[in-house]
Amino acid sequence: MIKEVTVNKSLKDILDKAGPINNDNIKIASLDDQVPYTDEVINEWKNKYLYLQADLENIKKRYNKQINDLRKYEGENIFKEIITFIDFIQLQINNSQDQRLEEMKSKMLSLLNKFEVKPIYDERPIYFNSEYDEAISSIDTDDPNLDNTINQVYQQGFFYKDKVLRYEKVMINKYKE
Repeated sequence: MIKEVTVNKSLKDILDKAGPINNDNIKIASLDDQVPYTDEVINEWKNKYLYLQADLENIKKRYNKQINDLRKYEGENIFKEIITFIDFIQLQINNSQDQRLEEMKSKMLSLLNKFEVKPIYDERPIYFNSEYDEAISSIDTDDPNLDNTINQVYQQGFFYKDKVLRYEKVMINKYKE
């Protein structure tokens, strides 16, 4: 309590010594003196704000795209498993020539087709295409016209909607000079 009285008394003494307050005694600092920020600092903070705002927008867009892709391709893993099963059926067909297996394979492919899972090629191309084919081996050829052509298909490739679900695995011919 004593300190408060002393401080108030000191403040009162200072005000008494200053005399009456009028416009002559008061000096108003200019705005530049009151704000220590220059235009350069203000622009720097403004740019940082704009960059952060743009980053936030990009993060939102990327997040929304990832969510949409997850929804769009949600059955991808099960379709890969079904395709593997179709490969097994094809192997059995090659070994036994059983008509029932052919029918089963056909029905499985039509079921996949309903969910937009389709073979990459309706008609097999002659030349290797790296966008859809994966060369797992090559064989040398003396004919330059056969260079980079598909010799044998090991596994059929498939699309799921607009995405390659599995690349076609092939053996290609390579011209040996």
